[in-house]
Parts: sequence; C-alpha cells; structure tokens
Amino acid sequence: MRKCLEQIVELTKENLEENNLELGKVLADAGYSSGEALSYLDKNNINAWMPNFGQYVPEREGFVFNKAENYYQCTKEGGNQAKLLFKGEKSYSKGYTKRTYRSSESDCKKCPLREQCYGMKTNFKKIDDSIHKELYDKMH
Repeated sequence: MRKCLEQIVELTKENLEENNLELGKVLADAGYSSGEALSYLDKNNINAWMPNFGQYVPEREGFVFNKAENYYQCTKEGGNQAKLLFKGEKSYSKGYTKRTYRSSESDCKKCPLREQCYGMKTNFKKIDDSIHKELYDKMH
C-alpha cells in the first residue's frame, strides 16, 4: 500500500503545483493505514486523516509509557508498580516491526494482580508496540 499511496500523493502534488496549489491534507480509508505510509506523509508535512488499522491500541490499561526513558510502568492499584523495559525490535514477514517491552519475572510473579494482568502461563508482563506508534497516536 505504501508505494501506491506515495504514487497517488506524488501525482496529486504535481497536479496541484501546476495550479500553484499545495497539498497539505490527505483523506484515505483504513486500507492505506500503515506505519510506512504515515511516516512518508509525516516526512512530507502532509496531515493525514484516515482510520488506524484494527490492531492499533492507543493506551495500555494500567500502564503508562515513559518516553524519555523508554519503558512502561505498571500503575494498577494494588499492583507492584513494575517497569516493563525495552527488550528490542522484531520484524515480521508481513512487513511490520514491533518493539517489545517486558517486566522481570521477579517483579511480577508474586503480584496479587498477576492472573488478571497476564494470566498464569508466564511470570512476566509483555507489551508489543509498532515502531510507528507515535504516528498512529498522532492519527488517533
């Protein structure tokens, strides 16, 4: 979709420039909602108006993100206030990359909210975000 969006935008810009007009906003359906498309539009100072894709999660209930130090913090009442530290990025065959944040087992395994937070199969909490989360947040 990204190449298609870029081609459409470039052709539209050319057509508008012929009439001394600037492209400032783009309206599209969710089919064009990808991190790469949003990144392209952002780099070209074009405001986009399109729905975010279905897996987008604007907020993580019970957790806040510390942007300066790149970690999530548990804020659940009665919880242990664990930090979910950045563990790396993983690329998937469908063409997207996610950032992984994870708590330590020692922080979470004795938490009274463990079962309702992430179940009984593991002793840690994990959150995955798109590498383009800030752009999706801006769109949201």
